[in-house]
Amino acid sequence: MHTLKQIRHQIGENQLGEALQLLIEYLDSGTDTDLQDQAILQKSRWNDYQHKKMGGFADEKEVNAIRSALLEITRMAEKRKEKPHEVPFTPAPVEAPPAPGKLYVAQCFFTGDPNSYYVLPNNQIVVINMMTNMPVHVANRNISIMPNFAWVYQFPNGFFYSVDHAGIIWGLNAFGMSVQMGYVKYL
Repeated sequence: MHTLKQIRHQIGENQLGEALQLLIEYLDSGTDTDLQDQAILQKSRWNDYQHKKMGGFADEKEVNAIRSALLEITRMAEKRKEKPHEVPFTPAPVEAPPAPGKLYVAQCFFTGDPNSYYVLPNNQIVVINMMTNMPVHVANRNISIMPNFAWVYQFPNGFFYSVDHAGIIWGLNAFGMSVQMGYVKYL
């Protein structure tokens, strides 16, 4: 059975430990180090869950979050396998705007914002200037150190939004509470 299909099958059969191990081994053989890091973080969450379960303190929501994250990592690995020309996910230095027609890997939508934001293969995030129809670099996509999030939408001034494994963009309101700011559509 194809490895990624086998991983999906194991997740569906609630064999998360086996699925995690197979996913890490699959990602270890490639250049998708960001996905491998995310899988390793999920393995850590799984181990924590197993310890809590033995002590009677486990919460089923944790398993569902891990399962969802594994499916998202597997989906991203499948997309990258289909598009091998894409650059692996690593922070990139600031470059000139891309040439017209350059491939975007994702589009970000924010509630109440009419602008179009796109993620480039080099992890730069650009907005399309409505007057000139030219891209302007506004932020970068960086690896998240928090296992609940796939990546970080980072502005040059240090301000950021977190993007979860389902593509939801999260920010903090004035009271320090997480609120949905928008969503990401992977292209």
